[in-house]
Amino acid sequence: MKKEKKAISGGDDDGGGDDWLVSYADMMTLIACFFILMMAFANYDPAGFSKKADELSKSFNKDKYKSSEVKLDEISEEVSRHPELEKKAKITKVDGNIAITFSSNVLFNDAQTELSSSAEATLDLIVDIIKSKTKNYRVLIEGHSDPIEHKSNPKTDSSWELSAIRAAKVLMRFEKMGFSPKRLSAISKGDSQPLVDFIDKKGELITKNLQQNRRVIIKVIEPINDKQKVKFGFGIYFDE
Repeated sequence: MKKEKKAISGGDDDGGGDDWLVSYADMMTLIACFFILMMAFANYDPAGFSKKADELSKSFNKDKYKSSEVKLDEISEEVSRHPELEKKAKITKVDGNIAITFSSNVLFNDAQTELSSSAEATLDLIVDIIKSKTKNYRVLIEGHSDPIEHKSNPKTDSSWELSAIRAAKVLMRFEKMGFSPKRLSAISKGDSQPLVDFIDKKGELITKNLQQNRRVIIKVIEPINDKQKVKFGFGIYFDE
C-alpha cells in the first residue's frame, strides 16, 4: 500500500512539472493577437485609413459633430434667406463645409483691388452671421480672376496678383470684424479654375464669359480639432 501511494504521488509530481506549458501557450497566444492587431492597423491605404479614423472619431464625438453641422446649416440658411445677400451670394455645401461665392463685381469694380463701401457692408453681414454661431470656424478666402482683367490695373502684373490682393482684402475685413488671424487664410487661384470656358475653338477670348470667372469664394470650414493642424493644399495650414 505504501509503494502504491508513493507511485501515485510521484505521478502527481510529474504532471505538475508541465504547468509551464500552459503559461507559455498563453504568452504565445497574446503575442499572436498583438501581431494580428498590428497588421489590422497597418496603414497600407492612407486615404482609406484616414477615412476610417475620421468615421471612428465621429462615432465617439456624435454630439460635437452634430452641433457643428447644425451650425453650418444655420449659417447657410441664414445667408441664403437674408434679403441683402440672397441675390448677391451663391451658397453651396461640400464635404461638410460651406462656400459663399460672390461674383467679383459685387465686391470689387472691374480690375480694382479696393473694396467699395457697399462691399464692406455686405462682408460685415456675412461676418456677423458666422460670428453669431461661433468664432471657431476657419475661413478660407479664394480669389479668382480671368487672363485679361489685370491688364487694366497698372499695379498688378498677373491674374494671380490681382486675385491674391482681392482675397487678402476680404481676409482683412474678417480680421477687422474680430476674427482671429490664426483662423483666416487667403489664397489666389488666378485664372486657373474658370467656371466657364473663356477661349473658343479658334483660340479667341469669349468676352461675355470673362465676368463669370471673376469671383471671390469664402469657405467656412468646420473645426474638426482645435488643437490639431488642418492643411489645405501645399503649405497652407490653420492651427490653434
